Amino acid sequence: MKKLFVMAIALLVIGVTGAAVMADETLGSQGQARVKIHTMGALGYGIATSQSNAMDFEMIKVGIAGVSVTDANGTETIVKTGVLHFGETKYRLKDVVIGNGTATANVYDVNGTTQLGSLSLNSYVKGNGEVWAGSLTLNGVTYNAYVIQAPKVWKAEEVADNVKDYCKNNPVKCKATIKAVGGIICDPEKEGISCADKIKTFCEQNPTDNRCKVVNWAYCKLHLDDANCRADIIEKCKNITNGTISSDNAICDKLANMYNKYTEKRADVMNNAPEWLKNVRERVKDRLQRGENVDNAPDLNSEGQ
Repeated sequence: MKKLFVMAIALLVIGVTGAAVMADETLGSQGQARVKIHTMGALGYGIATSQSNAMDFEMIKVGIAGVSVTDANGTETIVKTGVLHFGETKYRLKDVVIGNGTATANVYDVNGTTQLGSLSLNSYVKGNGEVWAGSLTLNGVTYNAYVIQAPKVWKAEEVADNVKDYCKNNPVKCKATIKAVGGIICDPEKEGISCADKIKTFCEQNPTDNRCKVVNWAYCKLHLDDANCRADIIEKCKNITNGTISSDNAICDKLANMYNKYTEKRADVMNNAPEWLKNVRERVKDRLQRGENVDNAPDLNSEGQ
């Protein structure tokens, strides 16, 4: 696990470096840019096996993320980028698309000039976390690709950015969420973005404060495209037993329904699903049979903890 953590950090560094290069191409030379992870996609190590010859395989490492790039003038741009290590050879991932448990990209040489293939991955729950599975085409050969998602690593500044984003876009719910667990840091309804900035500063300095944690959780419930958020949701859902009524049921149902959609044509993928997911899937099945919209449940944004 320690080696995986170290590798995850290394991949993050590589991803951010790649984002800086892409940012320079996208934004032009505008002085020193501030680069940080905005949305975590696929990040981890695994194996690729040829679809025509199972013994033709290679170790792979994948890092895909949406990265926030802020130029010297304070203008922020989200750049989606990635890197692929196929054995000892490094490739650049461009034309990246990150969805709710999906990641696709085109594979280029390390200079980003020549396209050499493509990558398409879906995430599945296996054991205590996610595994990405899909296809990789590289230099004319098509592989089955499997990548174990690296453990979640929340940095204080990432939590602070999530909190700011949530409070900026949901001031009323932000205030209610903070008030439910303690005194408000400031009033986002009245102060707007200046309050969101104050809350960000507070949470960057106090990442373990319960108010910051619950707002980060509220943010994550709206961002299934972020693998770190899904990891938090999985941990929460594992502790909700079948039949338990909880304000978090709706997001667990939505997550389970997302995985169900990926496995509709490959039911065998979920044969050994974790017990918590089996329980949630049964609840989702019942709700769908009653004609309920699982993905847009009215209580999805409930702030109960």
